[in-house]
Amino acid sequence: MSSMKLGKEWWQTVRYAIKEEHRTVRLISVLVTVGVIALVLIAAVNGVSVTVG
Repeated sequence: MSSMKLGKEWWQTVRYAIKEEHRTVRLISVLVTVGVIALVLIAAVNGVSVTVG
């Protein structure tokens, strides 16, 4: 019985860790996407001002 309980707790820990990892990956991908969009906008603005100037 105790080994089954230990296995169940271990599985719950693994599932929790995987869930946390997915959250972290999603957060990082959102931050990277926002960063890329910001860089593109900055590059576009600088490109336009350099072209116009």
